[in-house]
Amino acid sequence: MCPVAKAEARVALESLPGLTWRPIRRDDLPAVAAFFGECEEYDHNPERQSLTGLQEYWASPRSRPDEDTLVGYDAAGTIAALAWSGCNRVVTETRGVYLGGAVRPDRRGEGIGRAVLQWELAHGLEWDRATRQPGYGPLVMRLHAPSGQDDVRDLAERHGLPLERYFFELSRPLDDLPPAAQPDGVCIIGWDPARGREVHHMIDAAFGDHWGHTDRTDQMWQEVVGSRAFRADWSVLALDEATDTVVGAALNCAYEQDWLATGTREGYTDQLGVARTHRGRGVARALLTESMHRFAAAGMNAAALGVDADNRSGAVRLYESLGYRQTASTCVHQLTHPCGPTTTGTAPPE
Repeated sequence: MCPVAKAEARVALESLPGLTWRPIRRDDLPAVAAFFGECEEYDHNPERQSLTGLQEYWASPRSRPDEDTLVGYDAAGTIAALAWSGCNRVVTETRGVYLGGAVRPDRRGEGIGRAVLQWELAHGLEWDRATRQPGYGPLVMRLHAPSGQDDVRDLAERHGLPLERYFFELSRPLDDLPPAAQPDGVCIIGWDPARGREVHHMIDAAFGDHWGHTDRTDQMWQEVVGSRAFRADWSVLALDEATDTVVGAALNCAYEQDWLATGTREGYTDQLGVARTHRGRGVARALLTESMHRFAAAGMNAAALGVDADNRSGAVRLYESLGYRQTASTCVHQLTHPCGPTTTGTAPPE
């Protein structure tokens, strides 16, 4: 890949006819949420934004929407495109950049997406180059897309972001539920905020060998359990009875924007982790079955979760044995600079 400089990428955006670009402001967020909703419906995207989620992003002290975003308005004052190059400024082990831009369906095919992605990449590269210090890990820029969104996936490939991973969305109806389980030597309990820090570190350790994982800071963790989507009364923990330590957790969420789009009220297991010392003992199964019963008691119609298609732990087999079936597939395209970028050049061929 030979990326363009950020200034050059901004000029390319400004040269698009009929569009005016500026960073997203807080009062733009309702329109931004509606814009994402239109794009997601058109693209059959299982990962949907919500106004609340955008507001939480805006409020996070680690976010910089004034630097990391641009919104393109057309002459009618309607959003035609959005560029989002979210730089994670608090983790240095891996310097992550989220590439979350989109183009309104009726404005595709005009070269807007190409200019948006070039700006996103240029912004991430410039940020890393300006702030990199000795000992920092690789720069990793990721673009997520529905597996069937060929135009975006082709655009990513042509800009040096090869396909890295597939993820499956799985769901099962909340009827004919398996009985709640209690593994030997393990107690399944409800969410306990006093154990939050312990759960945080257990989950980070459990996912340490999973693709794409980066340990979270305390601030990032608080954003997870403090989000509106998180449901403490649905979430469950596994405790070792001998040591009274957390050895497993299912963090469950309600993504209400998905309910509106699909017509199905789902309880979503956002994170499921079991300590390595307690794997193979039925802890994950017990956490999931208890979660299902809590979803059903709350009036949900289905239980859902996501999984790495290349997960080597046997997770997919476990989920299928509990009645989960694939409903959608997304993919991740990724550009990695092992030691950070050092040069800029010209744009890739169209």
